[in-house]
Amino acid sequence: MDLIERYLGAVRWNLPAAKADDIIAELADLIAARIEDREEALGRPLSQDEVSQILREFGHPLAVAGQYHGQRALIGADVFPFYWFVLKVVLAVVAVIQLVPIGGAVAVSGDLVRAVAHGSNALVHSLIYNAALVTIAFAVVERLGWLDAYLAKWKPEELPDLGKLRLDLPPRKRWEPLFEIGFGIAFLIWWAGGFTIPFAPHDADVRITGAQVWTTLYWPVVLLVWARIALSLIGFLRPAWKPVRAALILGCTAGTLAIAKILHEAGQIVTVVGTDTAKAARIQESLDKSLEIAVIVIAAVTAFQCAKELYQLYRERR
Repeated sequence: MDLIERYLGAVRWNLPAAKADDIIAELADLIAARIEDREEALGRPLSQDEVSQILREFGHPLAVAGQYHGQRALIGADVFPFYWFVLKVVLAVVAVIQLVPIGGAVAVSGDLVRAVAHGSNALVHSLIYNAALVTIAFAVVERLGWLDAYLAKWKPEELPDLGKLRLDLPPRKRWEPLFEIGFGIAFLIWWAGGFTIPFAPHDADVRITGAQVWTTLYWPVVLLVWARIALSLIGFLRPAWKPVRAALILGCTAGTLAIAKILHEAGQIVTVVGTDTAKAARIQESLDKSLEIAVIVIAAVTAFQCAKELYQLYRERR
């Protein structure tokens, strides 16, 4: 039954990986036995609503999965599974946002130690700060009893259809959409000027800035990144929305190719300035040639990636 598969899928996402198969098999047997007993008592097959009621009796998937984790005392046993799930999501997104400028600084300067030293302090503080906020928020939720009200109203029909393909994925693949979302948000913050990465060649007396073409592409890039974030979010929460996902894949590909065409026609993507004009001119010429090739490669990779994602989407229907 689709409803039972969705329920088991939601439970499995939050189980320890090493025990997931055994736990899901045991839980599936318990649910099947409960349904069989109810059908024998009634003398007929159960309706969808009656199956839904049985699943509600077992409990919310996060609460059920939380029973198979170790004992915790920081947050109440009923609230902790929800707290732990939200905490992991928040910290994963925050970590990606904070790691983007560190990675950019390393790529530009080549000085790993210095970049990590400058960025790790902000990373640690941000992780601690957001963890504290989530903890305080769930302490308030527990004290006010808001979770009890939610658990009294939740319905199995509202659970996302994770699908068998996604249940078999390793933890890294399961959380990949969240990292993509975090990276997209980090890019948008950088794009809006939230933090800067010093683009300068190593040991050179010059500075690299974006060319004028990027001014006209500001909002198209913003829309494109938000579309990719939406694609990752829908793929994570609502994988069954295949037409929407296909439309977003095609839209993102078309947008990327359009931007690549504009950059290719512009000729100059970055501007090199410096006190040594001869050196700046040589670097400018080298970058123009390199980036021209890079734009073509990116366009080709984007088209290939589009075909790959659409094929994977097609396979999920089978």
